Amino acid sequence: MSILVIGANGGVGTHLVQQLKDNKVDFTAGVRIEEQASALKNKDVKALLIDVANDSIEEMAEKMTDFEQVVFSVGSGGSTGADQTIIVDLDGAVKAIDASKQAGVEHFVMVSTWDSRREAFDTPEAEQLKPYTIAKHHADVHLRNSGLTHTIVHPGILTDEAGSGKVDIDLYFDGIKDVARENVAHVLYEVVTNKDNRGKELQVLDGSTAAAEAVKNFNNK
Repeated sequence: MSILVIGANGGVGTHLVQQLKDNKVDFTAGVRIEEQASALKNKDVKALLIDVANDSIEEMAEKMTDFEQVVFSVGSGGSTGADQTIIVDLDGAVKAIDASKQAGVEHFVMVSTWDSRREAFDTPEAEQLKPYTIAKHHADVHLRNSGLTHTIVHPGILTDEAGSGKVDIDLYFDGIKDVARENVAHVLYEVVTNKDNRGKELQVLDGSTAAAEAVKNFNNK
């Protein structure tokens, strides 16, 4: 069940790496710079360098060859300029998707934005992050049309609060609320460790149901 976590040094990725490590799941942490890779290896975590902004599709595909699943948890989060949003959140995601298909990856997991539908572009919540929302929209569309088995996770407002392991999940909620990065990682863990959870698209918030149960019981098909 080999898994490549791209963005392993990020807010959500760090928690996912720890959960996979604690449960002795076979995975590799994908990071952008050598210092990050060395730090992970010093903690007995397998790591490789992968840079979605600068690696070619062919270079990424070669690095993905031995993996069954790829988790894409990297991005600007809307905090950079529009140029980096296009380079990382749109083109970087598209390259990772195409590389996964070329490498024969079975399952691609996208950590998206809260609402990447076209109608979300002009909502008050998205107005501050419009380039980011547009980039995520087109990346998600590309994934849906790729032919890859895929799962798309749409987190609420990300916080650094300790995760309870309990969440609320739906296809679309009426309003956005907080979700701890650690809780998003709990959802991702359930997605990559249980084949029955593949192929779903969901929004996730802090809630009242254990992540394993919430993901298992949700079906948007």
